[in-house]
Amino acid sequence: MPRRTKEEAEQTRQHLMETALRLFAERGISRTSLKDVAAEAELTHGALYWHFKNRADLVAALYHEYRLPLDDLYIDQLQSARQDALLSLGDFVADWCDLVLHDEKSARIWRVFHQGSDYEPELKAIEAEIHAEQRDWIELLTKIIKKARKQNQIGAKPSAKKDPLPASVLAVVMGSVASVQQLDPKLIDTKKHIKQIVSGYLYGLNKSEV
Repeated sequence: MPRRTKEEAEQTRQHLMETALRLFAERGISRTSLKDVAAEAELTHGALYWHFKNRADLVAALYHEYRLPLDDLYIDQLQSARQDALLSLGDFVADWCDLVLHDEKSARIWRVFHQGSDYEPELKAIEAEIHAEQRDWIELLTKIIKKARKQNQIGAKPSAKKDPLPASVLAVVMGSVASVQQLDPKLIDTKKHIKQIVSGYLYGLNKSEV
């Protein structure tokens, strides 16, 4: 049998990773074995173990390979934030929710790494990296919130205290996504549901003391 080229090996690796991400999102990490991944990918166990030594190695590789494109969403809001930062904050949050609810790959990444169960040992192994990524998200939110304060749309930050708003906005994102996932899709219009949540939150922020 001829040796595989580097391109073929990389294609196999990507196929395994995409299959694993889908299965982990559907079943959970702990309920998906490497045997399941190989079978679903229609590859041998040897092909899988040639690329990944165990499930923890596969999960870590997935996390390092696939990230949510939030920087792109943030850049899209920069221009409008100069004119109306509070409106841009709402659009950023709504676009973020829409991304993880309707973009297939982003939805899987979100479910596996940001709504994962605490008891998953493979997630515990990369917990520090996940938390660092979430701090990066908070930093993006902080930049827009600072612009909103400069535009006098939000009350001043409490002196000598850590700003509570960016983390609370992240909580709005997570809660909004979870609420949609838990409701019967026949009961709601997802985009309108998210818009109502975000609009209500922003209304509370406008000129509030925080």
